[in-house]
Amino acid sequence: QIPIPSVPAFQPSTPIPERLEAVQRYIRELQYNHTGTQFFEIKKSRPLTGLMDLAKEMTKEALPIKCLEAVILGIYLTNNMTTLDRFPISFKTHFSGNYFRHIVLGVNFGGRYGALGISRREELMYKAPIFRTLSELIFDFEEAYRRCWHTLKKVKLGHCVSHDPHSVEQIEWKHSILDLDKLSREDFRKELERHARDMRLKIGKGTGPPSPTKDRKKDVSSPQRGQASPHRRNSRGDRRPSGEKKPADSKAMPDLNGYQIRV
Repeated sequence: QIPIPSVPAFQPSTPIPERLEAVQRYIRELQYNHTGTQFFEIKKSRPLTGLMDLAKEMTKEALPIKCLEAVILGIYLTNNMTTLDRFPISFKTHFSGNYFRHIVLGVNFGGRYGALGISRREELMYKAPIFRTLSELIFDFEEAYRRCWHTLKKVKLGHCVSHDPHSVEQIEWKHSILDLDKLSREDFRKELERHARDMRLKIGKGTGPPSPTKDRKKDVSSPQRGQASPHRRNSRGDRRPSGEKKPADSKAMPDLNGYQIRV
């Protein structure tokens, strides 16, 4: 019997950094999928609610996973950490004539950046939330790649993911695409900090994780109410003209006016 890892459960008083360590420990216990077979089909275009259903299935099956599955699982396991911002970070590297792609889940807690994920290499997955800026986090990944003889070519950064597991919005996987062949070191750093600033502004305006319910109501519930409302307005509108016309007719039939109003 192969032991099945237990999904981490937290007390309300458990600090966020400890929770992140427990989530990473769980992801690592599932192990990296070296079989060459993808056990879970992940379509990035699926709404968040569908991806969260898939993540729940991952916890039940407890099969080995790859980096994209680890990102989805990381989002699922941190949904109740509303003070934690999560966003995808994708890397494209070059080694020995071939290109390689990897993705992790960037996190920001209390102004400090880190990452969750899984990889064949220990240094390309978990990063504790200790980095003061987003650029420091990305430069740490770049140095880790360098130690693996990989050259970092591109970095794709998404926006913060909603904490509402029932949200029908899609994850924004690549809001910023940074090509290192076209950017100087300083420009690369500036673009990373610009993206970090954009995420803070988006959250500050109430369109980020702190207010997923409001976004969902605007995107989902309102159209349904909008479809129903015209019927209610029309039905009342049908009654109002009749109520307005009746007084005009009441000159001829005053005794029926009150009856018509009651109807």
